[in-house]
Amino acid sequence: MQLIKHGIQGNFCMGRRIGAGVAALLMATVLGGCAMTGGNGPSGNMPAGTDGKAALSAVDWELVSWSGHEVPYGELGEPVILHFQDGPQASVSGRAWCNRFSAPYVLRDAARLTIGHAAATRMACAERAMQFEAAFLDQLQALEHFSIHGNTLELRAADGELMILQARALPGQ
Repeated sequence: MQLIKHGIQGNFCMGRRIGAGVAALLMATVLGGCAMTGGNGPSGNMPAGTDGKAALSAVDWELVSWSGHEVPYGELGEPVILHFQDGPQASVSGRAWCNRFSAPYVLRDAARLTIGHAAATRMACAERAMQFEAAFLDQLQALEHFSIHGNTLELRAADGELMILQARALPGQ
């Protein structure tokens, strides 16, 4: 009995050591991500010299606030997501609520971007979702400025409307 008791305790302690290691790894990852975007450069807190496309494409971005709009979640709880893909033909894609979309984008300088016309799937969605998606995709084309502050991406349109997005780990990371 004593042997079994120590065996269980040994496994419990091993689990605590593994848990502490995972916690340390998670903390290092989070702090490393904060360090990546933590300076005082031309685009908010992005360090001077940081490639804007690299910073935008490092994570997926979840829409958490949009001035004058209620931010919806999909029927299955999926958030509105933006994924920036850098490269020669840079694009932004993601979920507009119930439909997926993709559009080209260009960084004009360290704090200004232009998003082109979006192509989107056309699933039959509730009217409220369709109205939100139409306004959201139109607003993407109206965006002019971006800034990254830690894990927050701010997108501002010429009319002053502001979209705030939070960083999410890319799938598979």
